[in-house]
Amino acid sequence: MIGFLRGKVLKNNEQSLTLDVNGVGYKVNCPLPLLISMAKGQPLELHVHTHVREDQLTLYGFKDELDVFLFEKLIGVSGIGPKSALAMLSVHSPASIADAVEREDASALSHTPGVGKKTAEKIIIELRGKLSHLALSKETDTTYEVRLALETLGYSPKEIHDALQKLDPGKKSTSALIKEALSQLQ
Repeated sequence: MIGFLRGKVLKNNEQSLTLDVNGVGYKVNCPLPLLISMAKGQPLELHVHTHVREDQLTLYGFKDELDVFLFEKLIGVSGIGPKSALAMLSVHSPASIADAVEREDASALSHTPGVGKKTAEKIIIELRGKLSHLALSKETDTTYEVRLALETLGYSPKEIHDALQKLDPGKKSTSALIKEALSQLQ
């Protein structure tokens, strides 16, 4: 099984990217925020889940191991396939998914395209208590979007972490928080 890839982005679209690893191109399905932040020729390291079916082998890539862990937990829920799990990780941060599961908030989970209220309730029932260590994170969907915006602008993980620690999300919009974070980084 493939668990990790390091290479350069050959091409990408809204569903997948092709990663050149020493002359071999791997097609990897990734969450939308990751795909948007990548440009052709950019170096990339991916933690990979290899999904094997009778008739195909599909790779799903993520920036860190936490995303892979949550992806694997989600596809372990009956009725949730890799596409639905990937859609959830494209819309929500791992912490916000875990928080919604722990708070039993089916409406938050059902904001994902293709995930209805019954499916969201099934996720909550099957994963309740298994993600509590992730829910302790303070990252909300809004701060997750700010993180992605800063990553896209090329800031280092340390700079982003320091800027996010100084933010007070309150009831501010994502764009206001991005402006606040950028003012701290300059």
